[in-house]
Amino acid sequence: MSPRLSGTRRPILACLGLAGALILSGCGGKEPQADDAMVVTDPTQTISTPGATASPAASPSGGTPTPAATTSPAPAENVKAEGWGTLKGQITFDGTPPPRKELQAKGMAVKDPTICAKDAPILSERLVVDDASKGVKNVLVYIPKPTAVNPESKSAAASASVLFDQKNCIFEPHVLALMTGAKVLMKNSDGTSHNVNSKLKNNGGNQTMSAGAEIPLQTNAKENAPGEVVCDIHGWMKAYWLVTDSPYFAVTDDKGNFEIKNVPAGTQKVVVWQEAVTGGYVSPSAGQPVNIKAAGDTTLDLKIEAGKIRPE
Repeated sequence: MSPRLSGTRRPILACLGLAGALILSGCGGKEPQADDAMVVTDPTQTISTPGATASPAASPSGGTPTPAATTSPAPAENVKAEGWGTLKGQITFDGTPPPRKELQAKGMAVKDPTICAKDAPILSERLVVDDASKGVKNVLVYIPKPTAVNPESKSAAASASVLFDQKNCIFEPHVLALMTGAKVLMKNSDGTSHNVNSKLKNNGGNQTMSAGAEIPLQTNAKENAPGEVVCDIHGWMKAYWLVTDSPYFAVTDDKGNFEIKNVPAGTQKVVVWQEAVTGGYVSPSAGQPVNIKAAGDTTLDLKIEAGKIRPE
């Protein structure tokens, strides 16, 4: 025979049973929803519920509660990677690309025609597609938030010095990617004055460049997106710069190919950007998840759909 419950214990158990029923049914008595589930892809990640805050820990003396301790995530460069791999691939155009617009006719430039477009017309570079491979030139491929950073890659990218030339009244290269700390050697190879008007938020400035001038520029801080660089003297001259605090970036070549070395193994979010695409991004703006293989090559091939190109 089971022991009888005392009058004191019956209310306690009844309350516990009621609390359990409320927990199972939720506020308002509805079933838990699928959106309430938490998915954890990395066992080292901290699990948190959206909107939840840590409860303060009680003071040992019973006085004012002590705030709960918080742990900041370690910087990517301090996280050990389980190997390094190479990300490579090709960005191609799906469909028939529009013809490149003629910005200045040969020998008929509206400014400095004896120098600008003297021997050949100046064509738009916003969408350059190789006829044979359909590869798209000047596409930015980068990993803005890698899970780890290779020290050698970071050192090389941060100490680099890259050339940004003004030649035949065209910016070369049309798309430039570099890491914070790297230097840009701005050069004017033309026999006329230009100016480099950078509209980047953290690396802006407007530098007049006389014929033959060379001026170094130190990058200051990362940018959240590629930014425009123009010449106000020759209004058709335009380029794009990306300054990032990650050493993992590349610009596609004439065939649309790219390669990024020493990428941390595991899932990385890769951003692909092209200036003529509506919204700018070929990938999701937050990046496309790619599983990088250690000590090997991982391939990412993406297509730019013709219907996503903005009219020029």
